[in-house]
Amino acid sequence: MAENKRWFIKKINKFLENDESNKMSKVDGSFIFEPNVLVGIADGNDPIYNKYKEIIGKFYLTPSEAYEWYCEKENKEIRMKNLSIVAYILPINQKTKMENLNYSKTMPSERWAHTRLFGEQANMNILEYLINELKKYGINAFAPTLDKRLFKINRNIWASNWSHRHNCFAAGLGSFGLSDGFINARGKAMRCGSLIIDLKLPSDALNRPSDPYEYCINCGDCISRCPVNAISFHNRHDKMICAPHVTSTIPFINQTYGINIYACGLCQVGVSCSNGIPKK
Repeated sequence: MAENKRWFIKKINKFLENDESNKMSKVDGSFIFEPNVLVGIADGNDPIYNKYKEIIGKFYLTPSEAYEWYCEKENKEIRMKNLSIVAYILPINQKTKMENLNYSKTMPSERWAHTRLFGEQANMNILEYLINELKKYGINAFAPTLDKRLFKINRNIWASNWSHRHNCFAAGLGSFGLSDGFINARGKAMRCGSLIIDLKLPSDALNRPSDPYEYCINCGDCISRCPVNAISFHNRHDKMICAPHVTSTIPFINQTYGINIYACGLCQVGVSCSNGIPKK
C-alpha cells in the first residue's frame, strides 16, 4: 500500500532503474536521473498554499482548487479533507553536471540539453506511472502539469499556476537559493515533480525551514556562473533577464545536438549547492 513516502521512493527508484525513458539513449545510454530520489509529503490543506497565492499570484492553484477541477472533469466525488501532496527530487547524473560545467560559459552541453528535453518526458512518465500504480489500490491521484487544460504558464512574470519546486518546499525537502534553484540534499542540479493524492499521509511540514532561503549561504557562485548577469545579491534572480537568454539557446541546441529544446543550467553546476546542501 501507498502508506508512506517509502512506497513512493521505492516505486520511483525502480522506474528510474528500469524504464527506457530514463536512459540517455541518444548519447551513451546512461541514466538521465540517478535512482536515488528524495520524497516529501505535504498536507493538501496546508496554509502555505494560500500564502503562495499571495506571493506568486492569485492565478496560482491550491491543491484543493486543482483537485476540485479534476473531480469535476472526471465526474468523481469531490473530497478535500484527505488530500496530500507527494513531491520528489530527481538527481541529475553526475557526468551530466560535470559536462555542463566544463563545456561552455554561455551554452548548455549535449547531455544537459537532452536532460532538459528527455528528462522532463521521463518526469511526466513518472507521474503517469504513480497515478496508475495508485489506482490499483483504489486511490485517486492527479498531476496538474499533465493536463494542458489546467496547467498554465504566466509568461508576463514567468511563473506557472502549479510549481513542483514550491511543492518540494512545502514538503520539507529544501529551500530556494539566489538563483531560484531549489537547494536540497541531492543538490540543486535536479528536476522535480509533484502530484495530488486523495489519501491522508503523514506530513513532512516540520522539516520545512521557516526561511525560504535557509540553505543558501549567499556564496555568489551562481552569480559568477550566469552568462547574462541575471542573478545578483540585491535582486536575486531576474527572470526577465534570464528568460530571453534561455530561449535564445534553441537555435544552438537544434543545430548542434539535433533536438528542439531550450536549456541552460549553468548556475546549477560548479556551485556550492550543486551536489547537496552547503555547509554554512
